[in-house]
Amino acid sequence: MEYSLQQQNDDYIMDLEDKVLNLKRRIREMKMSMAGELPNGRKEPKLNIPVQRVPTHSDVDKLKAKLLGRK
Repeated sequence: MEYSLQQQNDDYIMDLEDKVLNLKRRIREMKMSMAGELPNGRKEPKLNIPVQRVPTHSDVDKLKAKLLGRK
């Protein structure tokens, strides 16, 4: 009986150690993905796409007047 309790305790400790290692690995991978690095140390390429300005209503009216030949 004492052996089975000791074995259960050892299994529980090993299970906790595995969970901690798995959690640490997942945290490290998440930090790397947020930083843009791949697990093998390479960096993920990033695209720098400029945000375009959306025309306002007055711009549309000016364009419409120009196309229709009005000033």
